[in-house]
Parts: sequence; C-alpha cells; structure tokens
Amino acid sequence: MAPTILPPLHPELRYHNYGSYLARRLGGPAARISVDGGFTCPNRDGAIGVGGCSYCNNDSFTPGIRFPGLPVEEQVRRSIQSPGRHHAYRRFLVYFQKFSNSYAAPGDLLRRYRAAFAHPDVAGIIVGTRPDCLGEAVLDVLSEISRDRYVCVEIGLQSMSNAVLRHVNRGHTVETFASAASALRDRGIDVGVHLIYGLPRDTRARFLSAAPFLSRLGVQGVKLHHFHVVAGSPMEAAYRGGAVKTPVYGEYLSACVDFLERLSPEVAVIRLIGSAPDHLLLAPRWGKGPREMAADVTAELKRRGTFQGARRNGGEWRKAHDER
Repeated sequence: MAPTILPPLHPELRYHNYGSYLARRLGGPAARISVDGGFTCPNRDGAIGVGGCSYCNNDSFTPGIRFPGLPVEEQVRRSIQSPGRHHAYRRFLVYFQKFSNSYAAPGDLLRRYRAAFAHPDVAGIIVGTRPDCLGEAVLDVLSEISRDRYVCVEIGLQSMSNAVLRHVNRGHTVETFASAASALRDRGIDVGVHLIYGLPRDTRARFLSAAPFLSRLGVQGVKLHHFHVVAGSPMEAAYRGGAVKTPVYGEYLSACVDFLERLSPEVAVIRLIGSAPDHLLLAPRWGKGPREMAADVTAELKRRGTFQGARRNGGEWRKAHDER
C-alpha cells in the first residue's frame, strides 16, 4: 500500500516546502525582499580571516538586491512598490542578505533591523550571517526584535567536515555552528541552514550526515546548494587550472533526495539548488533553476515511492505514517 503523506509534507511535492511553513508560521503567505544592510564580513577584513571563503564572490548570490546603497527603509519601500511578483503579496520578510548581517555593534544592528519595519506590511526579518557572528550581545538584539516580530537567522554551515571548512577558508568549525544554532533555538528564534554539496575534498556521506544532525538541532529550514565556481572568487584559478571539479546534475539530484529522506519532516526546505548570474557562472552549467530542480526532486521521490523523512531513524517515521 502506498504511504500516506501527512502534513507538514506537501502531498504533491513529498517534502516540506518553505512557503507552506511560512504561511502557517505567519498566518498567511509572505514574500522575501532582499536588502543590503551595509554590513561587511569578518572573514575578509581580518577580524577572523582574509580573502573570504574560497568559493565566494558575494555579487554572485545577491543579485536580488535591487537598490543597494540606499537606506534600508528606502530599499524596502522601493522593492514593495516595484512591478513584479511582490504585488501578489500583502506580507513581506526583509532579508538582510549581503555579507555577514550580524557583524556590527549592537546599537547599529538594532537600528538597521528596526529600519526594515518602517513599511507597515513587513512582518519580519531574515538575517543571513556566520555562526561566529552571534555573540550574546547580538542574540540580545535579535531576541528584542523577536518579541513582537518574526525573526529567522540563516547560518552557513556548508560542510560537516572541519577539514573541508579549513580548506575553503570558512574560518569556523561545525562545533561553532552547532553552538550558534542551539543558542538561537534556546531563545525561540527560527534557524535556517545553508549546506553545500560537492565542495572540494568533501564526500557524499558527510553531506548526508548533515540531515540527522540538523534534525536533532531542531532547525526550521535548510537551503541546499551545489558547489559551483564563479568568476571573481578565489576558487576561479584552481578551477581554470583543473584542480577542482564540480558535480554533475544527476549526482546532485540523487544526493538531494537521499538527504531529504533522512531529514526530519518538520524541517522546511527553503531551497534545493544554488544559482549565480550567467555572466559570473563558470561551472557547472546545468540549465536548471529552482522550479526544474523541485520538479525533478519530486519525480525522483515518487519514483522511489518515498518522501522527506522516510529513511530517518531506520524508517520508523514512514512506518508510523503507513499504519495511520
């Protein structure tokens, strides 16, 4: 008998999609608005390291920021009023996306975060940052905002291997990430996690091991990316010299489905594939975007007769649902 797909899993997608999570969490659908909060990165300015992550050209993953350089409140206002998909929404989340968005003095953080709420339709903020930029003073600011507004902090884990993290110059450890995620959850703040498949010297097994690890931490969302090489990143020279390879699409698709089968169904899937502007992307060039990836993941889950969480803890979750 085919397994019964129960909420929070989407019955057609067979995984827990982030849109439905937000609709439940906020009382209705919400759109993200990416802004430049004027932050920098401690892995570039010498506070933690220099040069940044070896795969990173920040311009390659922040093309959604439409009005950089303007005050946050003005970026929000113009984004909401601009033609496009935002017109279908009446509730917005302001995504502080560029660089490390908790890397500033507490007073500056509070001022920049509060500026996002100048528009009455903003329901909350999403703060993209590093796990080593979440000290007690920063957590206090986030907690203050979260008393009456929605707050989610997206943290880059990227790999379950400290050796791989050192190799790509991340400047933090898995343990640092776990401590930061736990501290946020202890304060009732939502946590989203970024994870990359195919980083140099990493393995499929370590990628899959992140699923039970994140499930145990009780995070709310996960963004899966594939390793890609972009122009202007420190990794570009190694790629052009043949020293690094990028994953093929079928390999990545299979790994994502394996990951989802091991991930708690309570964790929402924010993203299933990385992206970069065409003029910066060197490899891989799959010609696939988020919609195509979502469709292919769903098709593979259906082909396997499985779904998110089906192989968690030896399949006990699937058995319980089948019996219901």
